[in-house]
Amino acid sequence: MTSPLISVVIPTHNRAPILKKAIDSVLLQTERDLELIIVDDASTDETSELLNEFVKTDARIKVIKNKVALGGGGARNVGIYASKAKWIAFLDDDDEWVENKLSLQL
Repeated sequence: MTSPLISVVIPTHNRAPILKKAIDSVLLQTERDLELIIVDDASTDETSELLNEFVKTDARIKVIKNKVALGGGGARNVGIYASKAKWIAFLDDDDEWVENKLSLQL
């Protein structure tokens, strides 16, 4: 199995109501050679349930659940360590990308 070209890291904490838009914007990228690493920073809302549904639909998605909250920077570092790609891109859980963002950035 080859490594993806890009690892996209989304740290999140108790943002289930808005997280779906961020995830969808990654999955709709024109650059398809990616892995999506979502670091759930010890959420106590419905984040786990939402992420479980996404994992079932796309093999490029990897979810890491922190047992204790590390904050945004700590969660990003967890995602970096789990990355298998040459390039890493970060997306906040309340943001969205246009569909060619990664292609343009490469």
